[in-house]
Formats: sequence, structure tokens, C-alpha cells
Amino acid sequence: MSRFVVNGTLIDGTGAPPAPLRWIEIADGRIAGVQRGPGRPLPPGADVVLDAAGRTVLPGLVDAHCHITYGDARSEEEQDLYGSAEYRAIRAVWNAEKLLRAGYTSICDPGGSWNVGVAVRDAIRSGMFPGPRIATAGRFLTSHTGLADYYPTWIGTPPSSTGVLTNSAETIVDEIRSQVKNGVDIIKVAASGESPVLTPGGGSVPGFRRLELELVADEAHRLGRRVTAHARSGLAVIDCIAAGFDWIMHGDYMTREQADRLAESRVPLCPTLTLLANYAEWGHLVGASTTRIDRFKRNLDQAVSVLEYAHRQGVTLMCGTDSGFAITPYGEWHAREMEVFVKYLGISPLEAITCGTKHASFAVDASAVGTLEAGKWADVLVVDGDPLRDIRVLQDKACIRAVLKGGVAVDLARSRPEPNKWPWERAMVMTQGELSYATVYGRDGEGSDA
Repeated sequence: MSRFVVNGTLIDGTGAPPAPLRWIEIADGRIAGVQRGPGRPLPPGADVVLDAAGRTVLPGLVDAHCHITYGDARSEEEQDLYGSAEYRAIRAVWNAEKLLRAGYTSICDPGGSWNVGVAVRDAIRSGMFPGPRIATAGRFLTSHTGLADYYPTWIGTPPSSTGVLTNSAETIVDEIRSQVKNGVDIIKVAASGESPVLTPGGGSVPGFRRLELELVADEAHRLGRRVTAHARSGLAVIDCIAAGFDWIMHGDYMTREQADRLAESRVPLCPTLTLLANYAEWGHLVGASTTRIDRFKRNLDQAVSVLEYAHRQGVTLMCGTDSGFAITPYGEWHAREMEVFVKYLGISPLEAITCGTKHASFAVDASAVGTLEAGKWADVLVVDGDPLRDIRVLQDKACIRAVLKGGVAVDLARSRPEPNKWPWERAMVMTQGELSYATVYGRDGEGSDA
């Protein structure tokens, strides 16, 4: 039997301008039809599950870059080393509900520890826990110059880390086959990396040769999986395009010429500017060092310059936040990326919403989510206020009036107290600096001739 969401202002995620909503018909968890403005009336005795009069009705939002296994990490060590696979999985399903209650009915997890993303995806699909729809990668394929090979060579990449070393064609193919066997939706490659040795002034270097990236894309596609890349280096972006990658993340160190190549390729880009903006604007509120904040400010300026140009050249931008770090905690800033697109890239609020719905759905399942159209899942968000006047409405949980996933209302009234953070989840920092004689007494303690 059909049920209906009625009234309100409809922003359907397709990029179409807002329109008065007459009704959305829901049957078997999917959208059976959408009626804008005056037209065919509701059938007699229609089951109205939600009256959105005076509010804005949107598709469930999509975060195309959310690391559900990280646990709001403050450091690479917390991200990679602390917390067992079992605990990470339980913690992740807890955090997944935060996303759902924030209006995010779909996410892409582009890699994390062990096979936790797959376990969380399947637990939510089975109905054991509330959470968004998830498309997930496994551990990043990386090299010694790629992201995720963080630690000294005598430590390597522990099995709990987000990366797995694939320094040869044989290990690349073997790892892809293993991940596919274990249920990933996506293969993620660390196509570039940041190294204080290789780039002492900041920047990014390619992690793999083009032939290696071609091997990754060929094997992933042969096995029916899509492939994406962490590619901040402009050269890495170009190599991923040539290799046939499905979409690219970051791209903040591209040149304009490389951005032109990306536009010509029609390969979408997920910049994840929220992480940079949160550090640059608010890092001081969470104890980030001045040096670190200044580096992120420079990085944000560089990113904005090239990405504003890339957008004007026609690059399709997807909204993703890099949530899972302490600076981008779960459930808090997922809609911030749309604000950042408006604030820094000069994108209109309507187009920013399209980037956070239709475009971002490419990373999950564009055939089933991202817009309010017949045949798609009935994932619906209803908010107070007009996000076209103030895009920040979508970040304010006090403005969220209803979230439907597959036509079923999410219980927003239920209280969820925050769990404790165990000592073994956190970096075991003893001090923030070295205690010298001068620190205590204000002088170096050397003898005097007086």
C-alpha cells in the first residue's frame, strides 16, 4: 500500500529549481511518483506519513568520503593502531547512526582498517542497526611514496592500518582479488602521498607509475568493482585519468592545465575541502599548533584557487568531508562541504545541494539514491528553513524535522548519550613538549662571571 509525504518546498537533487510539493508517493520503500504543484489530487483515504508544510523537502544527503572505521582519530596512530577490529566494528555502527540522524542516508567509505567497512555495511543492510547505505573500500593500496605508509620502515604497515603495501604487480593483483573476495564495493588506491622527506615544503608526490595504476583499474574492472584514488598530486590525477579510474579524490595540487585535462575526461572529483577548512578556521579551538594551522591555510588557498577554476571548466564536484578525524567528527560537519563550496568556490546553494546529492551519489549508487525521482529509494530529508537562502541550515540538527530511509522514519527523538573514550583508543601522549631548565626558570642555567 502506498504512503505519502505531502506539502512543503521540494528541492529534488537533480539541479531543478525548487517547486511546491503536492506529494511524494512511497511504495515498498521506493518512490512511486512525485507530484509538484497543483495537479492530480491524493487518492481518497491516502496514508499521509509526513506533512512537510512550511518546510523544505530534499533527498537524503550523501557523503562521498567518510571513513567510518577511524573513530574520530586525533592522530595517525589512533587511526591505525588503537582499537581491535571487533571494537572498531561496534564503534563504527554506533557512529553510523549519527550520520543517519544528521540527514545522511548514504555514504561512501573510501577505505579503512581491516574489513570493518564491509562488516558495518552488511550489519546495517541486514537490519541489525540503523545507519546509512554504505559503499565501501578496504585498505588503501599504497607504496612507499603513497599515503598510508606512515611509519618508519622497521614498523611498516601493520595489519590494523588503513594501508596495505603493494609495491609490485603481483602484490597489487593479489590484494585486489583478496579484497573483492572479502566483499568490498570499491578498490581505493593511494595514488599520491605527502612526505616531509620528498616534499619538505609541502605538496604531494605520485605513489605509483601510470602502468601500475592501469593494472589496478584493469583488474578491479575485470572483477566488477569500481576504482578510486587519493590523488592530491596533479601528476597522479592525470595518471589516474589515463588509467581509467572512475573518480578521483582531492586534486588540490593540480595545475590549471591538469584541471583542464580533468574537465575534458569527465571524471568526477571529490575535493573534501571540509577537512582543510575546519583546520584553517577552527584548528585553534582544538589545540592544533600554529604551524599546522598555517599549513592548512596555505593548502586551502591552493585548493580553492585550482578547484574554483576546475569548476568553471566543467569538472563535476562531489561533496565529501573526510569525516572520521577529530577535526571532522561523525554527525557534525557532513553538510559543511556544501557551505564550503558556496563560501570558497562561488557555487550557488542549489548547485551545492546537487553536489551533495546527485553528484555525490555516484560514489554509492546513482541509480538508486541521490534524487527524489520515481524508482529510487524513498530517502527523504525534511528541514526547517530555506537552504537556498542559508546553506548552513543543513548542518543544524535543530532544523532537521524528519529523515526517511527507504520510506521508514528515523527516530530522531531517542536520546543517544556519548560513549566513553577508552585510554587505549587515544594516543598515549605524556607531554606536549620537552621540559628544559629555561622553561622552568626562564634562563639557561649556565654559570655567571659576576
